[in-house]
Amino acid sequence: MTDAAGLADTVTAGQTDWIVVERVWERVSRAYGVRQPPQTTPDLRDLLADAFTVSAKHGFLDVFAFELIKEGLAGPSLVTRLRAIDENAGRFQLQAFQNGKRHAVNPMMYAEGLLRACDYVCRIDVDGTQAGTGVLVRPTVVATMAHVVWPLLVSTEDTLAAAPDSLRRLEITFRDYVDRAATRLAGETATLHPEWLLYGSPPTESERLAKDVRDIAGIAAPAGPWDLALIRLAAPPKGATQAELMGTPPAGPFEVSLLHHPHGPNPQGEPLLLSDGHLDEQLGDPPVRYLHDVNTLGGSSGAPVFDQRWRIVALHQGGVTGVRNRAVPVRDWSPILDRPLPDGVPYVHVLPRLNNHPVIGRRLTQQRMWRAIRHDAPPVERLFVLRGAPGTGKRFTKLLVREFVERHSDGVVVTLDLANALAQDADGFARWITGALSAPEPALAHSDVLTTAPREVRDGVLPGLTQRVSEVGGDRPVWLVLEGFGGASLDVPAGVKDVVVNLMGRLADNPSQRLVLVGWDEPPPEGFEAAIEELSFPTAYDVAAHFTPEGAQPPDALVAAVPSLLALQQAQGLHGYPAALAVLRMLAAGVAR
Repeated sequence: MTDAAGLADTVTAGQTDWIVVERVWERVSRAYGVRQPPQTTPDLRDLLADAFTVSAKHGFLDVFAFELIKEGLAGPSLVTRLRAIDENAGRFQLQAFQNGKRHAVNPMMYAEGLLRACDYVCRIDVDGTQAGTGVLVRPTVVATMAHVVWPLLVSTEDTLAAAPDSLRRLEITFRDYVDRAATRLAGETATLHPEWLLYGSPPTESERLAKDVRDIAGIAAPAGPWDLALIRLAAPPKGATQAELMGTPPAGPFEVSLLHHPHGPNPQGEPLLLSDGHLDEQLGDPPVRYLHDVNTLGGSSGAPVFDQRWRIVALHQGGVTGVRNRAVPVRDWSPILDRPLPDGVPYVHVLPRLNNHPVIGRRLTQQRMWRAIRHDAPPVERLFVLRGAPGTGKRFTKLLVREFVERHSDGVVVTLDLANALAQDADGFARWITGALSAPEPALAHSDVLTTAPREVRDGVLPGLTQRVSEVGGDRPVWLVLEGFGGASLDVPAGVKDVVVNLMGRLADNPSQRLVLVGWDEPPPEGFEAAIEELSFPTAYDVAAHFTPEGAQPPDALVAAVPSLLALQQAQGLHGYPAALAVLRMLAAGVAR
C-alpha cells in the first residue's frame, strides 16, 4: 500500500462538505472497530489525506473510498487511483452467482447504484431466526412477502392483522454485511412502530403450497392478493434512502439483480448477497406475477428484484427448484404507499422520571418530535421555538423531550438553563455546551483579547462548536434544549444570543443537531417560521385524548363530558393544568386506556 494520502486529491468535496466527510469516516471506522480519528486540521484536504492513510493502515481503504463516492464527493478518478495502489479495490463485499452474460453497463453508475441499494435492503428475523428479506420503500415502511412474517399474522378471509405480542418477535436489520476476514459486521437494528403492520395481503393457497409457479387463479389487478406485508418503522434507518419503484417494466425479457439474505450454513442466515439473472415471463394481462431465473434460496423471499438502473420492479416470492422463480409486481400495490400514514405517533402519556406524572396535551410537540427523530429530517423540522404564557408547560418541555427521544430513538439529549449563563461570553457558552455533552473542548479560534463580535462567533466559535456536536452525535441526533429565555431574554448576554442565533442558522450544515429553544421570543431565521409553537392550556380534547390509543380519536361523548368537569374544577379555583389533572384523576377510574 503506497500513497494512500494522495487519494485526497481526487475528492471533489468543498469546505461545506466537512460534516459529510466526518459522518462517512465515523460510520466506516466504527464498523471496523477503529477509534483513531483523523488529525485535527482546518484544511479539508489534509483531513482527507490523513483519513485515507488511517483507513489503509487498518484495511478498509476501499470501503471508505466507495462511501465517499456514494455521497457524491468523488468520482471515477478515485477508483482509478485506488486500483493503482490496492489490487483488492473494487471487490464489493458481496457474493454473486452469475448465470449469463450481462449487457455492457457504465461501471461507476452501476457500482454507485449497487452501493445505494445495499443500504435499503434488510434482513427480517422472526423469533430470533432469519426468515426473509425486505426493502425500504418509504422512509419508514419496509416491504416484504406476507409469508415471511406469517407466524406473526392473524388471517381472516382476505385480511391480515398483527397477532398479539408479535412486535417483540420481529426484528429488522439493515447493513448486515461481511468483511474480508469473513467476520460479521454489526448491522443496524431498526426500531419498529408499535402498530408495526401497515398493510397485509395473503398469498393464494397455491402459492402457500408451492404447487405451480404459473398458477394465477384467484389473482386479479388491482385487488390481488399480493402475498405482501408492509412493515412500519418508528424512524428511518440511518443514512438510508428509499428505493425507486418501477411499475411498468419492459414487456420482453430483461436482466435483473436481487439483493437478498438467504439461508445458509450460518444458523443466523447469510449476510447480504447479490444474484443476477433474467425476468423473462409475465403472467396475466395485466401481469399479476413474474417469473425469473435468478439463483435464490429459502430466506430470499421478499428480496427486491432490480432492473439495471436499480429500480424495483417486483418482490421475489419463491419458486420450485429446477423450474422457475416467481415474483410479485410492485405496480398494483405501490399506490398504497401514497396514502397518508395514520397519525400513529407513539405519544408519551406519563413521565417515569416525574413519578409517572401524566402528560396532558402536548400532542403537537410530540408530533413534531416524531418527525424530527428521523435521521433525514430537514432543518426546519429540527428547530423548536416554544413559547407560551406562564403555566402552559414550558418548563415541562425538557422532561418531555428527554423521555420521548430516549424512548423512540438513539439520540443524545442535553438540557441547559440560561439562568446559569448570565455571566457567559460566546466562547464560554460554547465550552459550556460541549462540556455538558461530555465532549472535549472545541478548538475555538479567537484572538488573545476575547470579544463577542458577531463575526468572531460566526468565523471562530461556531465552526468549532458545530464540529464537536457532530463528533459527539456521530450517526445519532443531538438534541440541545435551551430553556430560561422567556421574558428575560433581553438579559441574556449578547455573546450567548449570538451563539444561539448562529446555531439556528447552521442547522442545514449540521444534520445531527436538533435545537429546542424554550421561551425564545425573537424571530427565527427566514424560512423557519413553522418552527414556532405557541403553547396553550390543555383543552377538553387533550384530557380525553389521554385515554385514547395511538392512531385513534377520543369518543365524542367523552370529549363532550370533559368541559363540564373542567368548569366544576374552575369553580373551585383550579385552572389550566391543575384543573385538567383533577379531571384526569376523576376519569381514570372509569375509563380504560
